[in-house]
Amino acid sequence: MDPSELPELSRTAMLICCKVCGGPEEVDKRFLICDHYLCLYKYYHISCLTTEQIASDVQMGSQRWYCPSCLCRVCLCDTDDDQIILCDCCDQGYHLYCLSPPRRKVPKGHWDCEPCKERREKEKRILMLHRKDYDEDILKSGEFHGPNLLLKAAKKVKRDEEVKVAKTKSTRK
Repeated sequence: MDPSELPELSRTAMLICCKVCGGPEEVDKRFLICDHYLCLYKYYHISCLTTEQIASDVQMGSQRWYCPSCLCRVCLCDTDDDQIILCDCCDQGYHLYCLSPPRRKVPKGHWDCEPCKERREKEKRILMLHRKDYDEDILKSGEFHGPNLLLKAAKKVKRDEEVKVAKTKSTRK
């Protein structure tokens, strides 16, 4: 691959920070470094990874370690890089041919792996069962996992505060 074709590095890749938590390497938080030559996110705290991500059966006897974005989560192999697709939610890699059903080409737009889709559906069911004030627009859009919910809630609180301040000012006049 021509260096001009490589995608831009993220802030964590440029600052040599953990891809998962964004923190630097410390004495008690050591890095595992991905050995894949095209990996943009080489640095991971050992404590930020699952046991399977650190030492899968396929990687156990190897001199090299490959991160979750460089190994297919189904077959746990680092072959056919041009056939690996990354989940837009968790950044885990999957071969197109390892998906069920297999895909022939990379989907356009947003793509989530099955575990992320299942987790999002579970979150949706929990919200619908336990929240009286859930936002149906959020549920319909599918943007209800973690950070999106927090951002939308913060915007709603800010709007409510602005309305309250505006009403207070109008009653004083």
